[in-house]
Amino acid sequence: MDLVLPESEKVRNVAILCHRHADADTYLSAYALSFILQKVLPEARISIIVPDGMSTLTKKLAESFPYKNGQEPQDYDLLVAVDIGHLELLGSWSEKLRRSGAVKILIDHHPPQQDSPYDQTMIDTTSSSAGEMVYGLSKQLGVGLDPKVSQALLLAILFDSQNLSIAGTRTLRVVLDLVESGADLEAARGSLRSAPDYGEVIAKLKAARRSKIYRSKGWVIVVSTVGSFQANVARSITHLGADVAMVVGEVGGEVKGSLRAHQRFHTETKIHLGTDIAEAISKGRGYGGGHPTAASFTLTSGDEAATISDFIVLIGELLKEKPTEIT
Repeated sequence: MDLVLPESEKVRNVAILCHRHADADTYLSAYALSFILQKVLPEARISIIVPDGMSTLTKKLAESFPYKNGQEPQDYDLLVAVDIGHLELLGSWSEKLRRSGAVKILIDHHPPQQDSPYDQTMIDTTSSSAGEMVYGLSKQLGVGLDPKVSQALLLAILFDSQNLSIAGTRTLRVVLDLVESGADLEAARGSLRSAPDYGEVIAKLKAARRSKIYRSKGWVIVVSTVGSFQANVARSITHLGADVAMVVGEVGGEVKGSLRAHQRFHTETKIHLGTDIAEAISKGRGYGGGHPTAASFTLTSGDEAATISDFIVLIGELLKEKPTEIT
């Protein structure tokens, strides 16, 4: 749906909200959105809020796309949440957003929550990324993008579309438009490549050693435990050949989990990792969600073993065959 922004003279302070531990898609989308809103609301002071910091990759990218907020005002006239699959992903800003008298807008490509505090939502679960949606908003508002902002959006799209491996025709057209606006595709690919982090390497090797392998209806399902880098570890397990991977770890009194699957698994089974698994596992004891082939959750109760057991039971029910452990 098209967004209707408040009248310019009524907006003095704007906050663009990223999700906690901001990844490249949420931060760079917010960066580009700040440029777009500044064109539409020229008198407004625009801040980008990043609860609980950024991922290692995002910190690196933010060096090229910096944004300094300065002193935070007491309240805002407009709050725009970007790429927030679940309100809890705003961390301490979750309650601030609920209590604020500002106009609240959500721009997201995740399935919507039932208990939504937003006045307007721009949701498209078929978009590759929040970056693609922010690009669409620039077209709706008639704001031309300069090469730097185009590069930010290109990076956001490449990051969330797995370097365009799950991109459809519409996404490829957006990428072409961004390149024609001055973005550099090869430079973007280079920016997303980095030397392996030692901690991440160790996490992957530990998780590989602890992995348990199951089979159901011909699909290979792998589970493991590790205290950090769950998302990257789950992705690496699918690269090894697993059709579905779940990696969990107990962190700061919570159980955090990440799920990854190949596109073929989703296409043939219709199982959506975000809604069918992450949301189901976290219901009543945390929060979770995501995409058909990539999702995550955080539980405030339970442990690693119980979470893995719940996952194996659930995916067996979804596949209509109890998984058998391969030893």
